[in-house]
Amino acid sequence: MTEGESIPNNQSPFLIDAIALSFMLLGFAALTGRLSYELVADSPSYIHYPFGSLDAALRSIRTPGYPAILALVTSTLGIAAMPLVHIVLMATAGASLSSELRRWNTSRWPSFLAGFAVTFSCTTLDNVAIVSTDAPAAAIGAMVVVCLMRWARLQARLTAMIPMVLLALLAIALRPAYLAIIPWITIAGIFVLTQRSAMIWKVSTRQAIVSPIIASILIALPVCGWMVLRGIVVNDFGILPFGHQNLAGITVQLVGEDELLSSSGESAKLAQAIVRRQHDPTQQVREETEEPATNYMTMENRWNDLIWKVVVPASEDIHLANRRVTKDPVLATDNIADHRAIAALNREILARYPLRYVRWLLLASRRAVWGSTANIVMHPIFLLAIIIVVLAECYRTWLGTSLPQLNKDVGLDLLFVASTSYFVVMVGFVILTSPPLGRFADAGAIFFPALFAAHVARRLKLCPTI
Repeated sequence: MTEGESIPNNQSPFLIDAIALSFMLLGFAALTGRLSYELVADSPSYIHYPFGSLDAALRSIRTPGYPAILALVTSTLGIAAMPLVHIVLMATAGASLSSELRRWNTSRWPSFLAGFAVTFSCTTLDNVAIVSTDAPAAAIGAMVVVCLMRWARLQARLTAMIPMVLLALLAIALRPAYLAIIPWITIAGIFVLTQRSAMIWKVSTRQAIVSPIIASILIALPVCGWMVLRGIVVNDFGILPFGHQNLAGITVQLVGEDELLSSSGESAKLAQAIVRRQHDPTQQVREETEEPATNYMTMENRWNDLIWKVVVPASEDIHLANRRVTKDPVLATDNIADHRAIAALNREILARYPLRYVRWLLLASRRAVWGSTANIVMHPIFLLAIIIVVLAECYRTWLGTSLPQLNKDVGLDLLFVASTSYFVVMVGFVILTSPPLGRFADAGAIFFPALFAAHVARRLKLCPTI
């Protein structure tokens, strides 16, 4: 296949797949009660994003991407339409993968089943009705992966790089955790463009290395511009005044009460306020917190309560003098001062007990693997599919028939590389500050069911080549 050449006999029209997947997901959502929007604890911070004030917006703990989409949909269709928006985005992600695999000469039905698995992912079923960033960010992140495959197919052309860069920026604007896409594009891009055994074009080694780096730089530059703007306007050089709060839910558990109280300088005030909050019976923090946690599940169970019932209120307690007078309780807090105080305490704990943090990373990595696997297996549609595959294999074994001989599938090979690296980088970024909860890790594992579905369809020839 030459540069830019299509595969007309095997092409799957993107629009047809997108419409089919949209209606399938819409019907499933209607039958399972997922068309009624749900508000969660994070929803108000998106709904009430302060667009009217640049200063307030730059002090917000949210990036403006999802609040802008939410405001647009609410002002035109109403907030009740948000599940429909999420459905369209997830179906678009699935159709994008299906269409791209067909252009890599993967047969019709394995390609479609891969797209179906992405559309009906764990993230979709858990979050499609929720007014938050989980579902839309997962969809856009999946499209970035598909764009990288397309970029490789088109021999790293600049014109094919642009959609990938723009979608990556949108994913970050929706959910800052997708900053991990920046290093991922470099890592996955170099690997894909330099693996000669699977490539059907000739890309120079220099281009294969330089192009992914350039793509990552193009994504990083606007992000840095946002950080500079925040530095100039609110004197806080960073993506958001948020992140260290989540990390504190881990670091505070790495130390005992006496070790925490031995903190020095300004961190000592926050440490003392945290201990006071821990002993406040009205906070009802899950599990005892006087001693360092030695069990991963204990840390995960404590994590959310420690952040929002202990650490954040403790920081607010010591910064009451900095509060601004306003009728808006959200704007009455000084998020930047709180964030800096928590960050300082985190740095001190990590500097004193680095090995405890390393242990946390190892435990969280293990949790991410088996947790994501469990979520996939417990997914109602995927579980049914697994049962059918097992029964089909038992029947084939009973009949004594042999397995079919399969040709090499470059598209699925590249999807394996892209999806595996995507999971490792995305989850690796998450566990730096947070437990790999399902709402975080499932989005990183979104392509594994797609790989399974496509390979099983080819192996058992459940769906013939069309």
